[in-house]
Formats: sequence, structure tokens, C-alpha cells
Amino acid sequence: MMSGGKKRKVDTEGRQFQEKWTEEFFFILHNAKPICLLCNESILVMKEINIKRHYSTKHATQHSLTGQLRADKIQKLRANIEKQRQMFHKQRTQFDNVVKTSFIVSSKLAKALKPFAEGEFIKECMLEVCGVLCPEKKNEIEKISLSRRTVVRRIEMMANDIKTTLTDRMAGFESFSIALDESTDLSDTAQLAIFIRGIDKEFTVTEELLALQPLKATTTGEDIFNEVQKVCTSFGLLWSKLIGVCTDGAPSMVGLRKGFIGILNEKATEDDLIVLHCIIHQQNLCSKSIRLHNVMNVVVKTINFIRSRGLNHRQFKTFLDEISAEYNDITYYCEVRWMSKGKMLKRFYELRNEIADFMKIKDKPLSELSDPKWICDLAFLVDLTGYLNDLNLKLQKQGQLVNDLYSHLKAFQIKLRLWESQMQSGNSYHFNTLSAYENIAYAQYAEELKLLSEQFSNRFSEHGRMFQFICHSYKM
Repeated sequence: MMSGGKKRKVDTEGRQFQEKWTEEFFFILHNAKPICLLCNESILVMKEINIKRHYSTKHATQHSLTGQLRADKIQKLRANIEKQRQMFHKQRTQFDNVVKTSFIVSSKLAKALKPFAEGEFIKECMLEVCGVLCPEKKNEIEKISLSRRTVVRRIEMMANDIKTTLTDRMAGFESFSIALDESTDLSDTAQLAIFIRGIDKEFTVTEELLALQPLKATTTGEDIFNEVQKVCTSFGLLWSKLIGVCTDGAPSMVGLRKGFIGILNEKATEDDLIVLHCIIHQQNLCSKSIRLHNVMNVVVKTINFIRSRGLNHRQFKTFLDEISAEYNDITYYCEVRWMSKGKMLKRFYELRNEIADFMKIKDKPLSELSDPKWICDLAFLVDLTGYLNDLNLKLQKQGQLVNDLYSHLKAFQIKLRLWESQMQSGNSYHFNTLSAYENIAYAQYAEELKLLSEQFSNRFSEHGRMFQFICHSYKM
């Protein structure tokens, strides 16, 4: 009987292809397999006896071919094999490029919030342009699939790939925190945005938008908790690793009994969570303490008069175009979009002369635009909201730790105190728009800056010690 040893495996013997087999038997190595140049068949086991048997059995007539004639034929056959390989490689590359282009266009449509059916219109445009600039590429453009169904499928594939990647990354989280924000969209549907920040064993920080969940009925703390729990379960997140929650401070979020935080502490977590009122939201609330309502009321009323009526808006844009104004329109003020106030005021100020002329044409003259005191108030507000927008942008940058946000806030508070002291001494150096005027109400503006500084101190004093502790620990 044969011994019970392991069965011999030929593919583990490491046999190497020998160059002499090309000249003797018309074989070459292609994709790690010996291929016959004469019939394109491959040999499974790379042994000389197998290759020789194939040659003697099927191509014995080639024995008479010797010398240079044999070498020329081998070279010609090898060139044919290489040509076929390049042709297949080119076709594969073209196919990959066509599919990649389809994904790129689908991604652009999704990011721009365009209807998916516009993919076919984009393809028509591409064909027209290609027919003029590069007709030889028109056949490749025609192969790109951009139908509505295809675009939807592409976007679903990309979304699933992103979710899979994010899920794999979150599986290694040692701890994580979430940030929640609930707002209403244009269709009056409440949307709950859930952001996550987690850290793994290598101290790699991941910060992503986890989900955007619609709340089609009520928006109570129980509803918010159910949606967050559903999302965390779908991504395999454990409540035991949750260490902090950041919210917008609404009762449905932070209520101790019926709010999201209260329900979360009761049903899901055992340890005390670090609960923060969103720093960016608090900064926006501080900015609302500015009391120059005489400016805001006139500006908002004027802009609504121009933009809320179609005829007035068209006439205003035509008027700006006729006089070659620097801008072709004015912007709306949206309270939900925090930086729109500063942008609206700046655009109104830069178009103040054009707006005054247009309002006279409409028999709605604005006496405020000829009042030096009101213009100074507007200029002061333009400068101050510009600084607040700069601070907001710094706070919105990704990848920052809480000590970075605290540093931005402390630096801005120091600036406020500096500007207040300068205003008290009659110096408006840091307010470029305001400094162009005379008879500035320095005392009034110093009081506004003082009030704004007090708002920042009051709002951020609650967590100030914790922020300072984190900052000192981070530096150590």
C-alpha cells in the first residue's frame, strides 16, 4: 500500500518558463501560462515534456522550418499575440473610461441637486461639442449611459460604497460623539441632520455626516431619539461608546424628561454624557444682541419691496444693467442661514446709491439713505457683521478640536474689548467702512461692542472651565 503522505502538488514546485522553448516549440509565457504561438492554446502544467508533446502532436510539420525563417515566423506570431493583447486592453480601458464618466456625471448631478433625467440632456450636449472639437471620440461618447435609471443606479452604488466604507471605519471606534440639528426644508418637512466624530486606537479622527433623516410627523424628543437609534443600529454603533452629544439647545433636544437628552440618558446610556449647546449656534445667538434695529428694519423692508414683487425685481435688475453697476442684484436675508445677514448688509451698502435712485423712481424715496447718522450706523453694522462672519467660518472648519474653537472665541472676545476701548477713545481704525465718515457716534458703537462682548462671556462661561482644562491638557 502507498504511504498516507500529502498529495504532491505540481503548482507548488515553482517551475520556471525557459526561453529555449520559444525557439524549439513555438511557446511563450503569457499571463503566467505557456501559450502556443501557432494555435493559441495554453498548457496547464509548465513542464517541458508537456510542451514538447503538444508541439510534436499538433505541429510536427514545423520541424522543417529552421534558421532565420523559423526566427522570423516566431517574431511575426509573437507580434500578432501582442497586437491582440493591446487591442483587448484598449477595449477594456475604453469601457472603464465610459463607466467612469457615467459615474462622474451622476455624482455632479446629485451634488448640484439636479433632476436625474438631465443626464440624457448632458449627453446630447457632450455629443454636439464632441462633433465639433473631437469627432473621432464621438463613438465613445455615445456609449456613455446617462438615462435616469442608470443615474439613479450609479448614485445608489456610490451611496452604498460610502456607507460600507464608513461602517468599516466606525467598527474600529473606541469612542464617538454626535451632533444633531433639526430644521425645516422648502417642502415643510423637518429634517434631522446627524453628524458623527469618532476616534480609533491609532487616534485617527473621523468626522462625517452620518444621516439626514426626515421627520414627517411630530418632532418630539421621542421622535428624535427613535431616528437616531435607527441610524446608529444600521451602522453598528454601540451606545456604550457614545461620550458626547451636541445639540441646538431646543427643548425637544435638551429637555431633562421628554427631550432627546433625557430619553437618551434613561434608555440607552449608563454614564453621564458631555452635553454641549452647539458653539456655532451660540455664536449666532450672540450676534442677535446687536440693537441697531433702525438699520435692519429699513434694509429688510426695502429688499422685500424690490425682490418680493416680480415687476419691481425685473425693473431693478434692468436698472442696474443700464447704469453698469458693480452688481446685478441684491440678496435676500434668511435668518436660518446665519451669514446671510452680513452678506445682505454689505451688498445693500455697496448699492446704496443705486437703490436710492430706484426707490425715487418708484415714488418710494428712502430718507434714511440721505441721513449721515443712519449711513454711519449701516457702515458700522457692515463691518461688525463681516467680523462675525469671519469668526463663523473659522468655527465651521472641519478637523478642529474643542480647544481650537475655544481659541477662536477667546481671540474674538479680546478683539471686542480692544475695539470697545478704541471706540471710547474716538478711534475706528479697525472698522474700514465706518472710518470713511465723520461725526461718528463713538459712544453708541462702544456700547454695542460692550453688549456683544458681555453676551459672549455669559454664553460661554458655563463650559469655560472645561474648555480651559482641555486646552491645558492638550498643550501638555
